[in-house]
Amino acid sequence: MKRIVYLLSFFTLLSFALPVGFISCEPEAKKAPNRVTNFTYQDFETVVKSVDKYYIDKNINKNRAFTDAASFAVLSMPHPLYIYPESYFNEREKYDDKDDLWPGKTFKISPSDKFVLFDPDYTLVEKIQKEKLKKNENRKLSDAEVKKLIEKEKLKKSVIAAKWEEINFSRKEFDRVISYIQDNLETYKTPVLKGLVELDGELPEEEEEKKEFSMEQVFLAAANGYLNSLDPHSNVFLKEMWEESMAKISDGSFEGIGAILSGGGSREVVVENPLEGSPAVKAGIRSGDTIVAVDGKVIKNLSLDKVVKKIKGPKATKVVLTITRKGNTGKTDIEVIRDKITIKNVTHHIVKENPQVGYIKLTGFVKPGPGEAPIETQITNAVVEMEQEAKDSGKPLKALILDLRGNSGGYLDLAIDIADMFIEKGMIVFTRTPFRSDEEKYAKNKDITKLPLVVMINSKSASASEIVASAIQHHGRGILLGERTFGKATVQSLNNLENNPDYLLKITNARYYSPSGKTIQVVGVSPDIEVSEEPDGGFPFRYREEDMWNHLPLIPHEGVVKSKFNVNAIKEYAKKNGKADAFLKSHANDAIKPDYMLIRSLDYIEGMLNAK
Repeated sequence: MKRIVYLLSFFTLLSFALPVGFISCEPEAKKAPNRVTNFTYQDFETVVKSVDKYYIDKNINKNRAFTDAASFAVLSMPHPLYIYPESYFNEREKYDDKDDLWPGKTFKISPSDKFVLFDPDYTLVEKIQKEKLKKNENRKLSDAEVKKLIEKEKLKKSVIAAKWEEINFSRKEFDRVISYIQDNLETYKTPVLKGLVELDGELPEEEEEKKEFSMEQVFLAAANGYLNSLDPHSNVFLKEMWEESMAKISDGSFEGIGAILSGGGSREVVVENPLEGSPAVKAGIRSGDTIVAVDGKVIKNLSLDKVVKKIKGPKATKVVLTITRKGNTGKTDIEVIRDKITIKNVTHHIVKENPQVGYIKLTGFVKPGPGEAPIETQITNAVVEMEQEAKDSGKPLKALILDLRGNSGGYLDLAIDIADMFIEKGMIVFTRTPFRSDEEKYAKNKDITKLPLVVMINSKSASASEIVASAIQHHGRGILLGERTFGKATVQSLNNLENNPDYLLKITNARYYSPSGKTIQVVGVSPDIEVSEEPDGGFPFRYREEDMWNHLPLIPHEGVVKSKFNVNAIKEYAKKNGKADAFLKSHANDAIKPDYMLIRSLDYIEGMLNAK
C-alpha cells in the first residue's frame, strides 16, 4: 500500500530578508558516500501524469506548464539560456530596467519558431552586475520600493504569460527545446559569471565533490518548472534531501556560536540576536553588532549562507569575528569558542517579566526524533511543569502563551491533534479535495488546561500554524496577538515518485478551511489585536503568499470572524496600565534585545484578565 504523507508547510525562499536560524555546524567526518541517482525524460513524464492524477485542479493550462518546463530546463545549465516569446523580447525595454537589459544574442531552433533563445554575453553581464552591486552597496530598500519591485515583477510575468498564450507553446515545442539541449549540452557545460562568484565569496568546494552536470539536472529542472506553473508549493526533489532536512529539524542540535543573523550580499551582516547562554553571548557579541570580517577575512558582499559557512565549525574550536557597534568607534575583534547548541521543537518557561504567565514555543509541526516524546506529550508536560513551578513560588499561573511565530507548518494530523489539546468540542478544520467528500476534523479530547490562552502569530506563521490559530480564534478559546499570518491554505501530499524511489513528489491536492467555512488562502489569519515585533512599534512590509507568483487564488467568503473578546476594553486597559513602553526603553541597550512582541503582549494579557 502506498503511504501518503500530508504536509502543510511553505518552504519559501524569501528574497528580501534571509535570516539564518542559527550559526551552526553538524559534527565533522563521516561524509555520506556519493549516491548514484538518475532522473530521466521518463521521470519527467511520470510527473506530468501524476499532475493529471493527483493535482487539485483538473483543468490546468498545459501549454503554460510546458512553457515553464522549457524555461527551467534552459536556465538549469551551467551556462544558462533564457527563452522568450519573440514578441515580448522585441519590446522588453518596456518592462525591464536599463541595467537588466543584458547584452547578448538570440537564435531560433527552427526559423518558423515564434519564440527565441537568448544567450547573454556573460563577460559584459559580469561588468554590469559588479557596477550594480557597487551602486547599491549596503542599501536597504524601503517598504514602498520592495512593494514596487514585486508589483513590477508580477506585471512582467503576466505580460510574458499572455505572450506565450498567443504563440501556443505546447508539448511539441518543449520536446524540441529538450532535444536542442541534449544535442548541444557540451557547449553549455562551462560555468559563467566566474567573477561574480568570486565577488560573492564562494568557498572552495574541498569537502564535496560536485556531480558532473548532465541531462538528469535538465529533466529535473523541467519537472520542477512544470510543477511551478501550477503553484509555488509543488515540487520534486531527492529523497535524501528530505531525510536530511527532517533529521536536522528533529535533532535540533548544532555546533556553532548560537546567534541569529540577517543581511548579506549587498547588505551588512547584522547579529539579530545571540541566544541566551550561547557562546556568542559569553564572548560579548550583542544584538545589533555588524560583522565585517571572519578570521581576518572581509565578508563584504558575501551572501549570508556563505558567511554562515565561514563562521560554523566544530565544538571547542575558535572563530574570530570582527564587529562594529553603534556608539563605538573603530572595529573590535571578538574570539568565540564554538559549542553545541540544542534547539528543541517545544520549549517552555515562566515569563520572567510576569511570573504568572506560562510560555510555550512551538517551532514546527514535525514528528519527534528517536527516543523523543510525542509533541503533544511535550506540550502537556510543559503545562504541568510550569503550573507546578508557579504554584511552588506562591504565584499560580493566570494565563498561557502558545507562540506560533515563525512556525511555517508541517504535518496536517499533528496540527489537528495540537488544536484539539486546547479546544474541547467543535470543528477544527475541514479539507476539500476535488471529487471527494469534505473531510471534517473535530475536537474529541478534553482541554489540557483551563488557563486563559494567548496565541502569538506573525507573517511567518503558516499552514499548520494557521489551522491551530484559526480554530482557537473561531471557538473563542484564546486571543490572537501579533501580525496577520502568511496565508497558505493548501495541502500537499508527499509520495515516492513512481518507478524512481530516489525522488519524492510533493503535490498540492487539497485546500483546508477554517471552522467558519473560510479558506485562509492568501488572506491569512488576522490577530484579534495587532502587536508589533519591531523596536519602533511599526508594521513594515512582510512577504506573504499573496506576493508569490502563481499562488492558488482566494475563494471569497462573506463571513466575518468576530472576536469573542472585548477587544476595545482590553486595548483601553493596556493603554492605561501598560508597562511595555517603559520596560523596552530601559532595556534598549541589552546584549540580547527584548522580545518586543512578547513584552507588548503582556499588557494585553493583563487587559484580557482584568478588563470588564
